[in-house]
Amino acid sequence: MKNKKLPIGIQSLKELIEGGYIYIDKTSLALKLIDSGKYYFMSRPRRFGKSLFVSTLEEILVGNQKLFENCHIFTSDYDWKPHPVIHLDFTKIPTTSSDKLENGLIETLDKIATRYGLELTGNLAQLRLVDLVEKLSTKANVAVLIDEYDKPIIDNLNHPEVVQANRELVRSFFGTLKGLDKHLKFVFITGVSKFAQVSIFSGFNNLDDITIDTRYATLMGYTKEEIENNFAGYVDKISKEHNTSKTQILKEVKEWYNGYRFSEDLSYVYNPFSTLNYMSKGRCKSYWFRTGTPSFLIDQVQKAPALTTQLSGILATESELLNIQNIEHIDLKALMWQTGYLTISGHDPKTDLYQLDFPNKEVRSAFFDSLLQEFARISPSGIVQRAEQCIQNLKIFDFETFIKTINSHFASIPYNVSSGAKEGFYHAVFLSFLEGMGIKTRSEEQTNIGRIDLSFELYGTIYIFEFKVDQDAKAAIDQIQAKNYQQKYEHLDKNLMIIGINFCTEKRNISDWVGLLFNSKGQLQETFTHSAAL
Repeated sequence: MKNKKLPIGIQSLKELIEGGYIYIDKTSLALKLIDSGKYYFMSRPRRFGKSLFVSTLEEILVGNQKLFENCHIFTSDYDWKPHPVIHLDFTKIPTTSSDKLENGLIETLDKIATRYGLELTGNLAQLRLVDLVEKLSTKANVAVLIDEYDKPIIDNLNHPEVVQANRELVRSFFGTLKGLDKHLKFVFITGVSKFAQVSIFSGFNNLDDITIDTRYATLMGYTKEEIENNFAGYVDKISKEHNTSKTQILKEVKEWYNGYRFSEDLSYVYNPFSTLNYMSKGRCKSYWFRTGTPSFLIDQVQKAPALTTQLSGILATESELLNIQNIEHIDLKALMWQTGYLTISGHDPKTDLYQLDFPNKEVRSAFFDSLLQEFARISPSGIVQRAEQCIQNLKIFDFETFIKTINSHFASIPYNVSSGAKEGFYHAVFLSFLEGMGIKTRSEEQTNIGRIDLSFELYGTIYIFEFKVDQDAKAAIDQIQAKNYQQKYEHLDKNLMIIGINFCTEKRNISDWVGLLFNSKGQLQETFTHSAAL
């Protein structure tokens, strides 16, 4: 049987179903939303299916029952009463200035009115919204669906004056909905981030934020079961082309594109955009990441490079995850989580703290590649070319050659980038080098009396690094031993290498290092040291 087409880039449910594309049926969750409440907000990363789900809600609310013949909702007791729908997609509205935003909103509302045979009055977008809702509600209560509400803010974070003007306009526009409750049937708002200062969140006391609601954790993205049930034909095709098992193909897709977790519940979803592209091309690549790392994200990293070393395993409260309180001083971990570069990796019910980490291989490797290019101005290809040799150097404890290679990479960083850099810069770049080589690191790990700068496991040996700047490597080793960092790993019965590294800001590289190798019994086996400039 011929495989159904892959809906890459398709955001219209009608086009998707009538065009014979694969459709992952989320209508049971859509029905639950409509039956359970009235006002909803959900944050999800870009290209994660928000627009398609909004389109699904629109087709349900206008009463297009026939379109859903093969979906869960078709056999439910939903009444299919048609409601007028105001669908505002902010990705289609100019946002580079408040004037363009205002005019774009007015034109969009006028087009919707024309479709319903209406003519609007009012010289402001918010007045036209009131007029449109009131006039449409003479037929039936109105559904308002707003996609990517935060685009006027997100797209202009590098231009504070535009953000301020757009924020005020968005605030007044959405504030209008507060007084229209009796005319409204259903309101669903999506975005990448939740800015607490926008009035939909301060004004709608009954707005239900379902971003980390366990009931809707799989609303967007694909579950393991949905992958296996809907893409079996493509998995079979790829396995034959690669001459490998279907089990291996599914394992590879999981490693690269699964791992997104949007609640304390252990429910994971795959990135839909990357999964579709893999099924189409049969190769694991960074499809989602390549669609564009937001420039504002790199800007935030450049402002606080030391924070990048804390991202894997960092802790956050629910409030920190869900709300960005201050646009002028954005919390990097909240921004990374809301934009999909970090996901929930654990939850402690006692403290109600969430642990964050990179969701999968695609995001982790591509993020550090991007960091090297945009932050350190180094081509990742140079790191990859020497990766195998560096890993072999570590395997045989040839630190002299390993450090020489690392220093050659530091030497390629432009002077204006590293000038005046502090420990956080060197730590972040060193970590990025290792990640670029395919070594999965752990950074800023907590112990009972301190914090380990960097660690990883390779070929049965655990490596612990401590970094100093303009001091000496012995001070770094002394700190590891004084705080007994190795105790955290003693129960694993593995070889342990502790390494102290000192960065010299004058030479802008590693000036000296000391390494101590212990066997699985905790006995010192060998000492490695280099104290002269390399």
